[in-house]
Amino acid sequence: MSADQRSIFAALPGLEVPVHRIQDELAHMWEGAPDYGKGEVAEYRASQMNVIIHFGRGTTADEALARFSGTLRFAQRYPCRVIALCPEDRGSEDSLMILKLFAECFVGKTQREKSCCEALILAYPRESKGFLENQVSILLENDLPTYYWFHHFASARNVSDYLSFLQSCKRIVYDSGIETPDATEVAWPQPERVRDLVVARLLPVRQSVGQFLSSFEPGELCKNLKSIQLRHSPELRAEARCLLDWFQVRINACAASVGRPFPREGRTAEVDNRGGFPFQLRCDYEDGRYFYWQADFAAGNGRIDVDLGGRKLTLPMSVRLLSLEMELAEAFFF
Repeated sequence: MSADQRSIFAALPGLEVPVHRIQDELAHMWEGAPDYGKGEVAEYRASQMNVIIHFGRGTTADEALARFSGTLRFAQRYPCRVIALCPEDRGSEDSLMILKLFAECFVGKTQREKSCCEALILAYPRESKGFLENQVSILLENDLPTYYWFHHFASARNVSDYLSFLQSCKRIVYDSGIETPDATEVAWPQPERVRDLVVARLLPVRQSVGQFLSSFEPGELCKNLKSIQLRHSPELRAEARCLLDWFQVRINACAASVGRPFPREGRTAEVDNRGGFPFQLRCDYEDGRYFYWQADFAAGNGRIDVDLGGRKLTLPMSVRLLSLEMELAEAFFF
């Protein structure tokens, strides 16, 4: 087993238990747990779903711990059983799967804000991936829907190895800013169930831009439109691509609604993120009008500069990308 891959399993919290004893351990795990007020612990660990996090070989220990912690924060709002899958390289003499069990209860500001979740961390040799589906089926709460998140796989071919494993999942999510470009070309059994976390975390941005521009007539937005450009810092490349795709669809819909030719395709360009706003959506018009939307997600602030339809405005605003737990909710449920 490589040191890097072992560190993923080692970095995640939990107590190691024999795989064949997991059902007994789960049955007895909450016995003797403290009661945080009126009611039984079982009332607060009523799971709504299974969430599988499948770490690829490109995942570091720090990444794995950050994603796992974000999923636990998600579980505070949506109680679930979390299953983390950690691939490993091992010698032929060590081909067994290894399992950790982790449980945690969250107590909020009031006695009503309580939830408990359990997480199973399974390390499996790559040579045993053919048995993974059977093993995971034992770990799932079978009467609940399953949501699957693959993270930092080396190639789309590696994702394709698990397609049969994913057919029963209600939703599959990935992050196009992390995965290799060919991950978007996987022949999913049901592509309508697949969501990109980059698109999900842009929800506040789409709301901000869309709500503001909805106050203008569609014809004003596409009339004499000369160029659409999204300038961004290098680390926001995926967000720029996804937002530009969304904006292009919406501006094309405006053009179609008033019978105008579709505007030309927008483009992205990287900018130095030292000084100024690292994320800038710009629309320039042949008659001198303009729409500039700019944001600094790290600082949580932005600005709109616009001259459209006789209205010239400069508006400060507050905007951030969704947190990991909230982008998971957006991708899983919408």
